[in-house]
Amino acid sequence: MDFVIITLNNWTILAMASAELITSILKENLYKIFGSPSHEERLKHLARLWSPDALFIDPLGVFKTHEEVSNAVSGLQQEGWVFSELSEVQVTSPPNSEIGVARLRWGYGKPGEEPELTGLDVISVKDGKVERLYTFLDSKPGN
Repeated sequence: MDFVIITLNNWTILAMASAELITSILKENLYKIFGSPSHEERLKHLARLWSPDALFIDPLGVFKTHEEVSNAVSGLQQEGWVFSELSEVQVTSPPNSEIGVARLRWGYGKPGEEPELTGLDVISVKDGKVERLYTFLDSKPGN
């Protein structure tokens, strides 16, 4: 069963991780981590949304720490470009699964124009945190 562990005043509460939670995490990951130009803001959101040992895997490599993920994002960003959702989030794991899995198609480019780069993010979420992010690219800038 997929759940979030919440500790409050020395009480531990188990809460179900819903499709809505997984959807929220995936969208926040796109906009607040990959869309943020600030290294400090990315690290803050990575600490909140990702487990400490989460992995980001894309065609450029495997990134094993929050610092590595944030640095990888810095290397990918283009000034003035923004992310957009090209599909609805699709939660692909069963409701009672221990690990939630979802995917989102996205575009990246200048606002109001066709995206220069498109791709697909697939995340796995356990205990309310991203465990893995796999990014598949459809196109590359200049192609």
